[in-house]
Amino acid sequence: MKKTFFRLAVLLNTFLITTVLSSCEKAIIEDKKEGNVIVNITSSDINYYFDEDISSTRTSDKNIYEAGINRISLSVFDSYGELAFKTSRNESVDVDDFGQIACSLSPGDYSFVVVAHKANGNKEDAADISATDKATISTAKLLKTFAVNQSVTVIADQPNFVTIDLGKRISSHFILLLKDDQPEEVVSCQIIMNPAGSATTDLVFNPSTGFAYDSYLFKNEFQRSVMSNNSFRNNNLALHCLVTENPQYVDIQINMKDANGSVVKSRTLKNVPMAPHRVTRATGNFFDSSTRSTFLFDLEDDPVYDITLQGE
Repeated sequence: MKKTFFRLAVLLNTFLITTVLSSCEKAIIEDKKEGNVIVNITSSDINYYFDEDISSTRTSDKNIYEAGINRISLSVFDSYGELAFKTSRNESVDVDDFGQIACSLSPGDYSFVVVAHKANGNKEDAADISATDKATISTAKLLKTFAVNQSVTVIADQPNFVTIDLGKRISSHFILLLKDDQPEEVVSCQIIMNPAGSATTDLVFNPSTGFAYDSYLFKNEFQRSVMSNNSFRNNNLALHCLVTENPQYVDIQINMKDANGSVVKSRTLKNVPMAPHRVTRATGNFFDSSTRSTFLFDLEDDPVYDITLQGE
Protein backbone atom coordinates (compact mmCIF):
# COMPACT_ATOMS: atom_id res chain seq x y z
CA MET A 1 0.00 0.00 0.00
CA LYS A 2 1.37 3.37 -1.04
CA LYS A 3 1.69 6.02 1.65
CA THR A 4 2.81 9.61 1.43
CA PHE A 5 3.81 11.40 4.63
CA PHE A 6 4.38 15.02 5.53
CA ARG A 7 5.99 15.25 8.96
CA LEU A 8 5.08 18.46 10.76
CA ALA A 9 7.26 19.39 13.73
CA VAL A 10 5.32 21.78 15.94
CA LEU A 11 7.72 23.81 18.10
CA LEU A 12 5.96 25.49 20.98
CA ASN A 13 8.46 26.50 23.65
CA THR A 14 9.08 30.24 23.45
CA PHE A 15 12.85 29.89 24.01
CA LEU A 16 13.00 28.02 20.68
CA ILE A 17 11.73 30.98 18.69
CA THR A 18 15.19 32.51 18.27
CA THR A 19 16.60 29.32 16.77
CA VAL A 20 13.67 28.97 14.41
CA LEU A 21 13.78 32.51 13.02
CA SER A 22 16.30 31.71 10.32
CA SER A 23 14.00 29.09 8.76
CA CYS A 24 10.78 31.08 9.08
CA GLU A 25 9.22 33.33 6.49
CA LYS A 26 9.97 36.95 7.39
CA ALA A 27 6.41 38.10 6.86
CA ILE A 28 5.16 35.45 9.23
CA ILE A 29 7.61 36.37 11.96
CA GLU A 30 6.68 40.03 11.74
CA ASP A 31 2.99 39.21 12.05
CA LYS A 32 3.18 36.85 15.02
CA LYS A 33 1.06 37.84 17.97
CA GLU A 34 1.85 37.80 21.67
CA GLY A 35 1.17 34.36 23.07
CA ASN A 36 1.45 32.59 19.73
CA VAL A 37 3.89 29.76 19.16
CA ILE A 38 6.02 28.90 16.16
CA VAL A 39 4.84 25.93 14.09
CA ASN A 40 7.62 24.55 11.92
CA ILE A 41 6.45 22.41 9.02
CA THR A 42 8.70 20.25 6.90
CA SER A 43 7.91 17.94 4.02
CA SER A 44 11.44 16.73 3.43
CA ASP A 45 10.68 13.38 5.06
CA ILE A 46 8.18 12.21 2.49
CA ASN A 47 7.76 8.52 1.69
CA TYR A 48 6.32 7.54 -1.64
CA TYR A 49 5.48 4.10 -3.02
CA PHE A 50 4.72 3.56 -6.67
CA ASP A 51 2.08 0.88 -6.12
CA GLU A 52 -0.21 2.37 -8.73
CA ASP A 53 2.28 2.02 -11.59
CA ILE A 54 1.77 -0.79 -14.10
CA SER A 55 5.22 -2.20 -13.29
CA SER A 56 5.68 -4.41 -10.25
CA THR A 57 8.62 -2.34 -8.99
CA ARG A 58 8.11 -0.93 -5.50
CA THR A 59 9.98 2.21 -4.55
CA SER A 60 9.96 3.48 -0.98
CA ASP A 61 11.52 6.12 1.24
CA LYS A 62 11.58 8.76 -1.48
CA ASN A 63 11.90 12.41 -0.61
CA ILE A 64 9.53 15.01 -1.99
CA TYR A 65 11.72 15.75 -5.01
CA GLU A 66 12.08 12.12 -6.00
CA ALA A 67 8.32 11.64 -5.62
CA GLY A 68 7.71 14.22 -8.35
CA ILE A 69 5.49 16.53 -6.29
CA ASN A 70 6.35 20.14 -7.17
CA ARG A 71 3.47 22.12 -5.62
CA ILE A 72 2.36 22.20 -1.97
CA SER A 73 -0.48 24.21 -0.46
CA LEU A 74 -1.34 24.45 3.23
CA SER A 75 -4.30 26.21 4.82
CA VAL A 76 -4.89 26.08 8.58
CA PHE A 77 -8.40 26.69 9.92
CA ASP A 78 -9.30 27.22 13.56
CA SER A 79 -12.16 25.56 15.44
CA TYR A 80 -14.59 28.20 14.12
CA GLY A 81 -13.65 27.51 10.52
CA GLU A 82 -11.73 30.76 10.17
CA LEU A 83 -8.49 30.82 8.21
CA ALA A 84 -5.53 31.06 10.60
CA PHE A 85 -2.69 30.57 8.15
CA LYS A 86 -2.23 30.00 4.43
CA THR A 87 0.82 29.43 2.26
CA SER A 88 2.03 27.52 -0.78
CA ARG A 89 5.25 26.28 -2.29
CA ASN A 90 6.44 26.15 -5.90
CA GLU A 91 9.53 24.00 -6.46
CA SER A 92 10.76 26.15 -9.36
CA VAL A 93 10.52 29.36 -7.27
CA ASP A 94 11.09 28.24 -3.67
CA VAL A 95 14.31 26.45 -4.50
CA ASP A 96 15.94 26.74 -1.07
CA ASP A 97 12.90 26.09 1.13
CA PHE A 98 10.43 24.11 -0.99
CA GLY A 99 10.04 21.53 1.76
CA GLN A 100 10.08 24.00 4.67
CA ILE A 101 7.15 26.05 6.00
CA ALA A 102 6.88 27.95 9.28
CA CYS A 103 3.92 29.75 10.82
CA SER A 104 2.76 31.26 14.10
CA LEU A 105 -0.34 29.81 15.78
CA SER A 106 -2.04 30.16 19.15
CA PRO A 107 -2.56 26.97 21.15
CA GLY A 108 -5.84 25.30 20.22
CA ASP A 109 -7.58 22.97 17.79
CA TYR A 110 -7.01 23.33 14.05
CA SER A 111 -7.71 21.69 10.72
CA PHE A 112 -4.57 21.39 8.59
CA VAL A 113 -5.62 21.08 4.94
CA VAL A 114 -2.85 20.11 2.56
CA VAL A 115 -2.91 19.66 -1.22
CA ALA A 116 0.23 18.37 -2.92
CA HIS A 117 0.38 17.81 -6.65
CA LYS A 118 2.54 17.79 -9.74
CA ALA A 119 1.99 20.88 -11.87
CA ASN A 120 1.88 20.91 -15.65
CA GLY A 121 4.63 23.45 -16.31
CA ASN A 122 6.53 26.05 -14.28
CA LYS A 123 3.92 28.80 -14.68
CA GLU A 124 1.12 26.92 -12.93
CA ASP A 125 0.40 27.83 -9.30
CA ALA A 126 -0.13 25.56 -6.34
CA ALA A 127 -3.69 24.68 -5.37
CA ASP A 128 -5.87 27.31 -3.73
CA ILE A 129 -7.46 26.02 -0.51
CA SER A 130 -10.36 28.29 0.45
CA ALA A 131 -12.12 26.07 3.02
CA THR A 132 -11.77 22.71 4.72
CA ASP A 133 -14.02 21.27 2.02
CA LYS A 134 -12.98 23.32 -1.01
CA ALA A 135 -9.79 23.53 -3.05
CA THR A 136 -9.06 24.47 -6.66
CA ILE A 137 -6.29 23.36 -8.99
CA SER A 138 -5.99 25.52 -12.11
CA THR A 139 -4.39 23.52 -14.89
CA ALA A 140 -4.85 22.52 -18.49
CA LYS A 141 -3.67 18.99 -17.68
CA LEU A 142 -4.13 17.41 -14.26
CA LEU A 143 -1.32 15.23 -12.93
CA LYS A 144 -1.01 13.16 -9.74
CA THR A 145 -2.64 14.84 -6.78
CA PHE A 146 -2.81 14.22 -3.01
CA ALA A 147 -5.03 15.95 -0.43
CA VAL A 148 -5.98 15.63 3.23
CA ASN A 149 -7.82 17.45 6.00
CA GLN A 150 -6.39 16.52 9.38
CA SER A 151 -7.27 17.70 12.88
CA VAL A 152 -4.30 19.02 14.88
CA THR A 153 -4.20 20.23 18.48
CA VAL A 154 -1.47 22.76 19.25
CA ILE A 155 -0.53 22.57 22.94
CA ALA A 156 1.45 25.30 24.70
CA ASP A 157 4.59 24.86 26.79
CA GLN A 158 5.67 21.54 25.34
CA PRO A 159 7.13 20.20 22.09
CA ASN A 160 4.52 18.89 19.66
CA PHE A 161 5.23 16.54 16.76
CA VAL A 162 2.49 15.98 14.22
CA THR A 163 2.45 13.65 11.22
CA ILE A 164 0.16 14.59 8.35
CA ASP A 165 -0.62 11.43 6.39
CA LEU A 166 -1.59 12.22 2.80
CA GLY A 167 -2.24 8.54 2.15
CA LYS A 168 -3.15 7.52 -1.37
CA ARG A 169 -3.53 9.97 -4.22
CA ILE A 170 -7.00 11.33 -4.88
CA SER A 171 -6.45 11.42 -8.63
CA SER A 172 -7.35 8.53 -10.91
CA HIS A 173 -5.08 7.34 -13.70
CA PHE A 174 -6.04 6.00 -17.14
CA ILE A 175 -3.48 4.31 -19.40
CA LEU A 176 -3.98 3.31 -23.02
CA LEU A 177 -1.60 0.61 -24.22
CA LEU A 178 -1.97 -0.21 -27.91
CA LYS A 179 -0.77 -3.54 -29.27
CA ASP A 180 -1.06 -2.85 -32.99
CA ASP A 181 0.71 -0.46 -35.37
CA GLN A 182 -0.93 2.72 -36.57
CA PRO A 183 -1.32 3.70 -40.23
CA GLU A 184 1.44 5.94 -41.56
CA GLU A 185 -0.82 9.00 -41.78
CA VAL A 186 -1.57 8.93 -38.03
CA VAL A 187 0.69 11.42 -36.23
CA SER A 188 -1.15 12.06 -32.94
CA CYS A 189 -3.48 10.39 -30.47
CA GLN A 190 -6.03 12.38 -28.47
CA ILE A 191 -7.69 10.91 -25.39
CA ILE A 192 -10.83 12.63 -24.08
CA MET A 193 -12.27 11.39 -20.82
CA ASN A 194 -15.92 12.17 -20.10
CA PRO A 195 -16.62 14.14 -23.34
CA ALA A 196 -20.01 15.26 -21.97
CA GLY A 197 -18.43 16.74 -18.83
CA SER A 198 -17.62 20.36 -17.98
CA ALA A 199 -14.60 21.69 -19.90
CA THR A 200 -12.64 23.96 -17.56
CA THR A 201 -9.12 24.62 -16.32
CA ASP A 202 -10.36 25.32 -12.75
CA LEU A 203 -10.88 21.97 -11.05
CA VAL A 204 -12.78 22.34 -7.77
CA PHE A 205 -12.77 19.46 -5.31
CA ASN A 206 -13.20 18.56 -1.66
CA PRO A 207 -9.78 17.91 -0.10
CA SER A 208 -11.45 16.04 2.77
CA THR A 209 -12.95 13.42 0.43
CA GLY A 210 -10.93 13.87 -2.75
CA PHE A 211 -14.09 14.06 -4.86
CA ALA A 212 -14.66 16.74 -7.50
CA TYR A 213 -17.71 18.98 -7.23
CA ASP A 214 -18.50 18.64 -10.93
CA SER A 215 -18.15 15.97 -13.57
CA TYR A 216 -15.22 17.34 -15.57
CA LEU A 217 -13.87 16.68 -19.05
CA PHE A 218 -10.18 15.69 -19.15
CA LYS A 219 -8.03 15.36 -22.24
CA ASN A 220 -4.48 14.84 -23.39
CA GLU A 221 -2.88 14.57 -26.83
CA PHE A 222 0.26 12.63 -27.71
CA GLN A 223 2.58 13.07 -30.67
CA ARG A 224 3.85 9.94 -32.36
CA SER A 225 7.18 11.63 -33.13
CA VAL A 226 8.20 11.66 -29.45
CA MET A 227 7.29 8.02 -28.86
CA SER A 228 9.93 5.32 -28.73
CA ASN A 229 10.29 3.64 -32.13
CA ASN A 230 8.13 6.47 -33.55
CA SER A 231 5.03 4.42 -32.78
CA PHE A 232 2.15 4.38 -30.29
CA ARG A 233 2.47 0.63 -30.05
CA ASN A 234 3.61 -0.58 -26.60
CA ASN A 235 3.86 2.99 -25.27
CA ASN A 236 1.80 4.12 -22.27
CA LEU A 237 -0.56 7.00 -23.14
CA ALA A 238 -1.70 8.34 -19.76
CA LEU A 239 -4.38 10.67 -18.46
CA HIS A 240 -5.05 11.77 -14.85
CA CYS A 241 -8.45 12.90 -13.59
CA LEU A 242 -10.59 13.65 -10.54
CA VAL A 243 -13.82 11.75 -9.97
CA THR A 244 -17.12 12.66 -8.34
CA GLU A 245 -17.69 9.27 -6.71
CA ASN A 246 -16.07 5.88 -6.26
CA PRO A 247 -16.28 4.57 -8.88
CA GLN A 248 -17.38 7.09 -11.51
CA TYR A 249 -18.34 5.53 -14.85
CA VAL A 250 -17.20 7.63 -17.80
CA ASP A 251 -16.89 7.36 -21.56
CA ILE A 252 -13.39 7.66 -23.00
CA GLN A 253 -13.03 8.85 -26.59
CA ILE A 254 -9.82 8.04 -28.47
CA ASN A 255 -9.08 10.02 -31.65
CA MET A 256 -6.27 9.19 -34.04
CA LYS A 257 -5.35 12.27 -36.13
CA ASP A 258 -3.32 13.07 -39.21
CA ALA A 259 -0.88 15.96 -39.73
CA ASN A 260 -3.77 18.35 -40.49
CA GLY A 261 -5.58 17.50 -37.24
CA SER A 262 -8.29 15.53 -39.01
CA VAL A 263 -9.53 12.37 -37.26
CA VAL A 264 -8.42 9.24 -39.11
CA LYS A 265 -10.11 6.82 -36.72
CA SER A 266 -12.06 7.23 -33.48
CA ARG A 267 -13.27 4.79 -30.85
CA THR A 268 -15.22 5.36 -27.66
CA LEU A 269 -14.95 3.14 -24.60
CA LYS A 270 -18.28 3.15 -22.77
CA ASN A 271 -18.85 3.23 -19.00
CA VAL A 272 -15.23 2.85 -17.95
CA PRO A 273 -14.95 2.72 -14.11
CA MET A 274 -12.55 5.32 -12.70
CA ALA A 275 -11.73 5.67 -9.01
CA PRO A 276 -9.28 7.48 -6.71
CA HIS A 277 -5.77 5.98 -6.52
CA ARG A 278 -6.67 3.46 -9.23
CA VAL A 279 -4.94 2.76 -12.53
CA THR A 280 -7.40 1.77 -15.26
CA ARG A 281 -5.38 0.29 -18.11
CA ALA A 282 -6.94 -0.33 -21.52
CA THR A 283 -4.88 -2.78 -23.57
CA GLY A 284 -5.64 -4.06 -27.04
CA ASN A 285 -5.71 -3.52 -30.79
CA PHE A 286 -7.16 -0.22 -31.91
CA PHE A 287 -7.06 -0.12 -35.70
CA ASP A 288 -8.18 -3.67 -36.47
CA SER A 289 -11.93 -3.41 -35.91
CA SER A 290 -12.35 -7.15 -36.38
CA THR A 291 -10.24 -7.83 -33.31
CA ARG A 292 -11.82 -7.92 -29.89
CA SER A 293 -9.97 -5.66 -27.46
CA THR A 294 -9.59 -6.59 -23.80
CA PHE A 295 -9.41 -3.80 -21.26
CA LEU A 296 -7.85 -4.60 -17.90
CA PHE A 297 -9.06 -2.52 -14.98
CA ASP A 298 -6.35 -2.58 -12.34
CA LEU A 299 -7.57 -1.75 -8.85
CA GLU A 300 -4.93 -1.00 -6.29
CA ASP A 301 -6.83 -2.60 -3.41
CA ASP A 302 -9.21 -4.86 -5.30
CA PRO A 303 -8.97 -7.79 -7.73
CA VAL A 304 -8.23 -7.19 -11.40
CA TYR A 305 -11.32 -7.03 -13.62
CA ASP A 306 -11.04 -8.29 -17.18
CA ILE A 307 -13.64 -6.54 -19.31
CA THR A 308 -13.98 -7.18 -23.02
CA LEU A 309 -15.34 -4.32 -25.12
CA GLN A 310 -15.93 -4.20 -28.83
CA GLY A 311 -16.80 -1.18 -30.92
CA GLU A 312 -15.70 1.26 -33.55
